Amino acid sequence: MTIQNQFSSGLESANFVVNSDPVHQAWCAIEQQRQVNPNAEPSLYNEIIQPENPIVIAFGTPPGSLQGQEGLVSSEGFAHFEFLCNKSNPVFSINEAAIKLFQSHYNDLLLLKNKLVENSKSKTPPLIIITGQFLGGSVATLFTLWLLEGLNLSKTKRPLCITFGSPLVGDEHLRKCVLEFSTWKPCFLHIVSDQDHTPKIFMSQNTTAGAYKPFGTFLLCSASGCACSEDPDFISEQFVTTNSPSAQTQDPNLGFSYGQILEDLKRKALCNIFKSIEGQSHPLQASIITQLLAIGVVSQQQSQDTDNLVRKMKKHETKLLIQKKKNSDSDKKLNEMKIHMAFLEWYKKDAKRQNIGYYDLYRTMGNQSDSDVKGFKKKLMNYWEDSVTEVENKPQLEGAHFRVRWLYAGTNYRGMVEPLHIADYYKDGDKNYRTDAGKRPKHFTLLEKWHQEKQEQEKKEKQEQEKKKKQETQKQEEKPESGPSKSKRENVGSSLNDDSCFWARVEEALILLENGGLTSDDKRKLKEFEDYVWNALKNYAVSPEIFLKKSSFMKWWNDYKGIVESNELLDFMKNGGPREYEAGKFT
Repeated sequence: MTIQNQFSSGLESANFVVNSDPVHQAWCAIEQQRQVNPNAEPSLYNEIIQPENPIVIAFGTPPGSLQGQEGLVSSEGFAHFEFLCNKSNPVFSINEAAIKLFQSHYNDLLLLKNKLVENSKSKTPPLIIITGQFLGGSVATLFTLWLLEGLNLSKTKRPLCITFGSPLVGDEHLRKCVLEFSTWKPCFLHIVSDQDHTPKIFMSQNTTAGAYKPFGTFLLCSASGCACSEDPDFISEQFVTTNSPSAQTQDPNLGFSYGQILEDLKRKALCNIFKSIEGQSHPLQASIITQLLAIGVVSQQQSQDTDNLVRKMKKHETKLLIQKKKNSDSDKKLNEMKIHMAFLEWYKKDAKRQNIGYYDLYRTMGNQSDSDVKGFKKKLMNYWEDSVTEVENKPQLEGAHFRVRWLYAGTNYRGMVEPLHIADYYKDGDKNYRTDAGKRPKHFTLLEKWHQEKQEQEKKEKQEQEKKKKQETQKQEEKPESGPSKSKRENVGSSLNDDSCFWARVEEALILLENGGLTSDDKRKLKEFEDYVWNALKNYAVSPEIFLKKSSFMKWWNDYKGIVESNELLDFMKNGGPREYEAGKFT
């Protein structure tokens, strides 16, 4: 990929951060926490709530050094973090000291989490800032991950986790697990000074593949200035090369103030201008070198080491650009799928005009438009198979959140395209689409399963809202009207079948009649299908196109009505039921 006019915005992001209120509010909360509870025991955190201000949770730092506490432990022993795992990363490692501190205060933290989750459900939920210094920052990071699992981010503000001089909390697998949650990455800001060796303390002892790895945004500070970076390799490299043995005995509660650093950086952000980089016409390279100067990594005199570092950072920025392009291409692909679906909508209307229905029109494959539909069907199925596989591989929580966003589109796709797939199946002479293992594509099954889960969730939420309303009014209200909604009745004329396997059931019923000599088991199955159709009609769950003269359903009915005894479906079909149904007047 050719990079043109690319620019790294690490300096601009840093200037924004040091001038932001949440960062200074977080540090003030740490100062207050230290004054209230200087030893951070037995209370691990201090909650600060002020009118019209964010809720700030400040985690304290237990006394003592971090020497000998660099060990990593597997996440397998901590069930409350299982939600982070996915198929690619089923397990990860966490710093043993941080998770032990978290575990020792679990009951208090659980009460705090539940309280914050409940506050987030208010009409105007407050911003939540979770902060901590040194090991307290590591616990703040773990608590924020745990809190995010309980929040509905579509209805509340994302919490901010701001740490100061905090050691890294986990390995590469943890970093990858967190990155799977696309909306969580901006929640973490880690502020690190080049004078502070505590954040780097675990790096020299863990240089293997299972080593500590950073995630989130890092504000790297020096006497010259500051810059933001999200490049885990660059941050890790800086932590390793600048690590000092003195960090092993450093007491994190003595002789170090990030408050003064923030004030100095705030002043510098208003007036500090770096000299232009001579001989650099490429905006990306010039901006990277300027950032390295700001954080004190390089000097104005470039060296081979500087060139190597700049080359690595350019590679990272290029990867980010490629990812952005992929996201853009994904949006374009989605628009293409919408166009294909629009063509199928036209095809459906044209089939209705021919009094046959699009399922049966496609099954006969007599026109050029039918061949075009086959091509659109293939492209749509390829797209949705890939999309469903991607979501299935995500962590359960993120997969559920992502599903909500396009589940409507997936349900519409399934209702429109699976009947075409069923038509191809029976046209090729096969007979048991629903019951033969592996015949129904997996992504149709998953889309249906997720849709049903969403419906159940919405039903429970509605029941809870009605119950809450009754409790507030202290009145016995009438039961909500059962059956299909008014909008479903009014829009039934343009609807698809709720059950995307409806036509497979019709084909099965036709096969039973075509075999002749009905057995008692055949009759039972036909009666089950009749009951299925009747229940679907009562719930407006099928399209009125099934009653078109040339449809497979009407073919089945014309054969079946001669052997069926008097029943509700027979009365419905004889007495103008289909017309009333299409008009939304059938009850």
